[in-house]
Amino acid sequence: MISREKLMQLYAAMVKSRMIAERTAELARQGKLQHDWGDETGSEATLAGIAADLRLDDTVSAPGNRLLWSVIEGIPLERVFGPISAPLKGNLGSGPGQNGNLSAGKNGHSAHMPLTGALGIDLSAATQAAAAHKAANDGRIALVFIKDPSASDVPDKQLQFVSRRNLPMVLLCHFGSEERQRNFLSPRGRMNGAIEALAFGIARIAVDARDVLAVYRVASESISRARQRRGPTLIECIDHGLPAPAGTRVAERGPSSVVDPVRAMESYLGKKRLLTAALKQQIESQLRREIDAATAHLMN
Repeated sequence: MISREKLMQLYAAMVKSRMIAERTAELARQGKLQHDWGDETGSEATLAGIAADLRLDDTVSAPGNRLLWSVIEGIPLERVFGPISAPLKGNLGSGPGQNGNLSAGKNGHSAHMPLTGALGIDLSAATQAAAAHKAANDGRIALVFIKDPSASDVPDKQLQFVSRRNLPMVLLCHFGSEERQRNFLSPRGRMNGAIEALAFGIARIAVDARDVLAVYRVASESISRARQRRGPTLIECIDHGLPAPAGTRVAERGPSSVVDPVRAMESYLGKKRLLTAALKQQIESQLRREIDAATAHLMN
């Protein structure tokens, strides 16, 4: 049973992600932001579900995906919207459970991987961090957002290392492209060396990327397994090309009958009598104020 508090946290994170994507698209059109984060629109359920149980002292590797950083509890939006040339790394706070972050000066990598840099997968640093977490036996994990697991540059030997050393890692793939999804699900894609490595001793779970509750349950279990040193997990979040979940109403669908994850969650919370029009407006107003404050230096 997911608590009311967690349900509302998931919903707020989804709305936050959608509003930030819309704001960055607006800023990009005005020439005030170099990169539009809107290509992650539609991944709200994936981002909210995977981030809900992360801790600030966990290691996160998500090159180029600032929306994921924006929904991690405890990371100020001002830091996420910082200059593109200033990576978000190092200690992120001093509250409960936030001590012990790995500093770049001590062991060559930060607790949170830089947002900038190569568009590929920074598996090397995340693997090092996971090995350090395992040695420290402190419950910390490493989360790696894999953009395209069928890419030829995915280091399969490193993934085999993750499996054989039973490192506390969660690997996340979000398929937001029908072409990438078809390539991955094809026999040729399945025969890719990196895919074989992922299958080698690493638990693999596919989940509907539009269903935040499903993503959260899978992510929560996978993160818990990693914290308990029960092995790494690959989570495959797939959205485009799938039929609408059973029972989905027309009102919850977006263009071309594709389910809008935010509207679907609003419908669910409404049925549970957890979300009213007044509360929805209150959440949106609060988030808008936060986003306004974080982007004020870009709006001027």
